[in-house]
Amino acid sequence: MALRDLSIRPLSVGEVIDRAVALTVRHFRPLFLAMLVLQAPALALARVQATGLTDLAGSLSDPPAASEALRRLAATSAWVLAILVVLQLAATGVAAAIVAPSLGAEPPPARGRRARAIAGAAVAQSLLLAGAPAVGAVPGLLLAWPSDALAPRATGLALAAAGSLALFLVAILRSLLAPVAAAVEGLGGLRAIARSSRLMAPRPGTTFLERPGVRASLLLLATFLLALAVNGLAGVPRALAARATGGGALGLLPGALPLWLEVVLGLLEATASAALQPFSLVAVAVFYFDRRARIEGLDLERWARGLAEARK
Repeated sequence: MALRDLSIRPLSVGEVIDRAVALTVRHFRPLFLAMLVLQAPALALARVQATGLTDLAGSLSDPPAASEALRRLAATSAWVLAILVVLQLAATGVAAAIVAPSLGAEPPPARGRRARAIAGAAVAQSLLLAGAPAVGAVPGLLLAWPSDALAPRATGLALAAAGSLALFLVAILRSLLAPVAAAVEGLGGLRAIARSSRLMAPRPGTTFLERPGVRASLLLLATFLLALAVNGLAGVPRALAARATGGGALGLLPGALPLWLEVVLGLLEATASAALQPFSLVAVAVFYFDRRARIEGLDLERWARGLAEARK
């Protein structure tokens, strides 16, 4: 596919997905290898959680043992989830760095600066996503806390849950492009968050379906459904192995099958994940360039730059 076929301009959601597929195919090898590197610690952490779930499921008939297994699982869940989120956000930045040259991006930052920017943006975005639900719940909790009556307390807790979810979704959408801004522009930490927020802010007069938050939500939903369907196929070997070994539903959890089979399935699942994961990450990178084309005329800048070079 020629480079001009991937040139960025204001795109529909379907065109963003089309560009993401084309870019994933074009850069499959470096994307695959990068995701394999990032998958190693992610799979190790997932194994820790899966082992805790297996212990909990196996001890349900013994209440004291189940209580202890639940306590251990809760103790590890928070930090495991935090690291997994940071790795996922960093993977978005890495994928963006790989495909950005095909989209006519400006010269990239130096590798060291880019790596620091991606890591800083991933940590900052993770902290934002962790803090947003807590902040959103505060008004409802303040309403529920001083009251002993059932109705005010229930209303306050409902408002706390709604506020927590609402602010979490806002934080996701406003910070969605932070890893890409870090990879392409070398912006780290809060600067990447601020850059993403500016790109995701709706402009006056924008129709509902053209609002960046709505378009991003549709894009994330589409990529999630596609990934879910393909990942379902990747899980078929584990389901067949669980059925063949008599493991039942517990056999679907990593660590529940014989060691040799776990090694084979683990390698298969890691390979499948590394091959499939880049598509959704690249889609976010394409959406970043779409926002810049809409707001900053990035496509026009690139056209003018090419015209000037042609005249030399």
